[in-house]
This record gives sequence, C-alpha cells and structure tokens, in this order.
Amino acid sequence: MTMNKILIMCLLAFGSSQINTAQSKEDLEKIKTLKVAYFTEHLALSPEEAEKFWPIYNQHETVQIEMYSYMRKNMNHRILKAGELNESEAGDKLSEYLSKKSSEEASLQKMFQALKGVLPAKKALALVHVEEGFRRHLMSLYRKNRNEQRQKKEEEMPKL
Repeated sequence: MTMNKILIMCLLAFGSSQINTAQSKEDLEKIKTLKVAYFTEHLALSPEEAEKFWPIYNQHETVQIEMYSYMRKNMNHRILKAGELNESEAGDKLSEYLSKKSSEEASLQKMFQALKGVLPAKKALALVHVEEGFRRHLMSLYRKNRNEQRQKKEEEMPKL
C-alpha cells in the first residue's frame, strides 16, 4: 500500500507547478522503477532480454517525452486560439507538428525494428498492450489513492 501512495504522489507531482526540480526527478525515478518492474513482469523478460530491451525502449521513450514537451509548449489551446494566429503562423505550426509526429512515428518503427533482434515477435507485439496496461495501472492507483484521501478527509471532518 505504501508503494501505491508513493506512486500517486508521483503522478500528482506531474501536474503541480510548485514541485521543485529535485523532487520531480525523484518522483520520475520512482515511476520509472515501477515501469521497469511492470514491463519486466508482464513481458516476462529474461535478464538477458531486459539488458538489451531497456536501452532500445529508453531511446524511444526520450522521443516520446520530447514530443509531449513540444506539444505542451507549442500546441496548447491558448496558442492556437483562432484570433491569435494568422494563416501563415498557423501553417508554420501545422508543419512543425507534422514534422514532430513524423519523428515520433520513425522512432516507433526504429524501436520495433531493433526489438526484432532482441525479443521474440510475440513479446515485441505484446509491448503495445503492456504500455497501455501500465498507463491504466497508474491511473487506477491514482484513483484509488484519491478516493482513500477523500474518505480520510470526510472521516476527519466534524459531524454537524
């Protein structure tokens, strides 16, 4: 249960702009540790497979993180409001977006090509479902912790 609470706190840290950099890095490391354990278990990676898998996966994940950061910085709704961009600027933003998406897709293809030589095809294909399962697992832990915190607050409130 303690690990679940730690995980939930890590997730909350992602959305909070008040978290300092050191704490945020610590939280990211905790989530990364949970991810390694989840993927290793659900893909049934042998130590040899894991040793070869993680550098390939981490390289692709770096591209995904860069894309997410780019989207948050450059493609948020405030920037893209109809009245704030002229047609030329909108065209430039669209070209940037398509270029980033192409890079992300190329990274995905590169990762799966590299994984063909490291993992059996069934495990490589299962990665798609394991990634989604991990996201659902994190959200489930987050919701569970949030509900527990709400109940705790309700119990602590004086009854009228």
